[in-house]
Amino acid sequence: MNVAAICTRLPETISREDTVVSAAKQMLEHEVGTLVVTDAHGLPDGIVTDRDIALRCVAEELRPEKTKIARVMTSEAHTVHEGMAIEAALEEMADKEVRRLVVVNDAGRVVGIVALDDFLERIVEAMADVGRLLRRQVHT
Repeated sequence: MNVAAICTRLPETISREDTVVSAAKQMLEHEVGTLVVTDAHGLPDGIVTDRDIALRCVAEELRPEKTKIARVMTSEAHTVHEGMAIEAALEEMADKEVRRLVVVNDAGRVVGIVALDDFLERIVEAMADVGRLLRRQVHT
């Protein structure tokens, strides 16, 4: 199975020139805690989370209506290709010590985002399948 099968397709994106207020409003509107920062060509430029906003803007007493995303975002967006095996992507996540990976296509454009929670959900689903199989075997 590859990353495309478990990632959130077409995640919410924002420009590094947008303000922190616009990011927070977008997060609220779409009920997400992460936005992928993209350039004009849809290529990943970074990532901004609600935690970034809290720690790098609010805690530093910056003005969110004036502060650009570029000031608070994590500049390095760790990316994986949508065709990468989920096991390899999980290893990449562990190696980079991150909880999220931006998923890109052959052109390098953002097509999704995969989070540690996505992997955990897949593991829980697999364990439930194993449990159902074991219960069937006990009853036969």
